[in-house]
Amino acid sequence: MTAAVIEQIQNINPNVIFLDVNTHIRGCNIVRNDFSEATTNILDTLYEMGHRNIAYIGGKSAVVNLDGKIVLRKDDLREDGYIAWMKMHNLEQYCHTFTANWSADEALEATNQLLQLKDRPTAIVVASDSMALNDANVNIPNDISVASFDDVEINRFLAPTLSSIDMNTEEMGKATIRFICFRQLTY
Repeated sequence: MTAAVIEQIQNINPNVIFLDVNTHIRGCNIVRNDFSEATTNILDTLYEMGHRNIAYIGGKSAVVNLDGKIVLRKDDLREDGYIAWMKMHNLEQYCHTFTANWSADEALEATNQLLQLKDRPTAIVVASDSMALNDANVNIPNDISVASFDDVEINRFLAPTLSSIDMNTEEMGKATIRFICFRQLTY
């Protein structure tokens, strides 16, 4: 949801807890994953493995505005985290981001573009498992390492398995319920 929608909801009921919403509104109760930290953890691991030329494939986050229409945000926390990390490590010359609209077909097209780079990346961070490399005619992890988000169950059956961060949506739901119960006890 856009900030305007969140603020309108809070004006109606200030006791709302938002689940998996990305906003920086003061006083807004939110339970969400820390995509920035998760991205940093992936990049730190790839760096420790010797990777420097690391690319990013992702999409733009979609939010709903006051009219109920879907609006694409200009940023995504994973992409922002990737760019900041690459700058912090003085790796701007390898900083390549590809936007793929969250679909496997567009991600494959972005991957093909990425593989055409003169200085081909040795690793890719992908914003969602469904966008991870498939049928791109590369040997993973020998030609290129791939790390992703979501850790969907099918990953365990891939050969090789996809390195993926489990965003643990079930725990987010439990944390929201605990937060609701705690808030009710304190009112």
